[in-house]
Amino acid sequence: MASIMLVAALTANAQLKVAPKMQKGLERTYTSEVLTSVPGQEDVKIISDTKYKVTEANADGYIIEVSTTTFSSDAKADNIVGQIMGLSEEVMKNLSVRFATDKDGKVQKILNYDEVKVKVNEMADKLIDKLIETVPQITQMMSKDMLKQQVVESATEDNIVKSMLTSTSPLALNGMTVMTGAQDEYVNVAGIKMKRMFFVNGKNITTNSSMNMSNDEMKQLIIAQVEKMAPDQAEMIKKNIDAVMASGMIKIDMKGTATYELQDDGWVKTIKNEETQETMGQQAKTTATVTLKQ
Repeated sequence: MASIMLVAALTANAQLKVAPKMQKGLERTYTSEVLTSVPGQEDVKIISDTKYKVTEANADGYIIEVSTTTFSSDAKADNIVGQIMGLSEEVMKNLSVRFATDKDGKVQKILNYDEVKVKVNEMADKLIDKLIETVPQITQMMSKDMLKQQVVESATEDNIVKSMLTSTSPLALNGMTVMTGAQDEYVNVAGIKMKRMFFVNGKNITTNSSMNMSNDEMKQLIIAQVEKMAPDQAEMIKKNIDAVMASGMIKIDMKGTATYELQDDGWVKTIKNEETQETMGQQAKTTATVTLKQ
């Protein structure tokens, strides 16, 4: 009986429901610092502030308005990868997205996507024209249409919702009851299936994630990416995908660790996240810190 009681006590201590307190008018602003290291390019740091405002409380849950209020990137003009990364982020600056959540604050859907879509297209055209004027050689890597396609696709309704559920979002764990040793699966913004394990220590939650895709799923993902980025090579890749994958030329692996520190009111205080992605022997690394502004 004593052993059972001890196990029950330990389990209860290592279990936590994430349901931040919300009410109409409540605001939270977070500062995000993201450092990305890509082989062959200088490291790029992107800093932004994002405001979360509860604009309505109803019987089903809440409406939260999310907007990026400040944005800066230290990518140099000749760092093409860094410029493209910043472009995808900057397009959302000063754009208010209204999310409907359940009573625990878990994001369900976007309420004003038609408006968001129009503004994303307008901003993408302006920013891409400005980028090409500043760095004309970028068109040697990607055409203007391909650049716009990449930016617009990063801001589809599905991807924006997923961005609220990624490791660096203060809303990512809302609605979850997590306990040490528990696991779940999710699909990230890149379309990669991930497996995640949770560890709970008081009001701190740590997650370890790793890629969880079968060989056939990986084939489908690679073909889909080639069809988007290099459609003229898609047919060749389809015919030779088995041989290419067997050779190890297109080997992809991804893993990450995130730690969330929660306040007494259930809102996230800090997030520390580290992700690595290995493609064809080249490793890219992203380190992010998200902090609640006092």
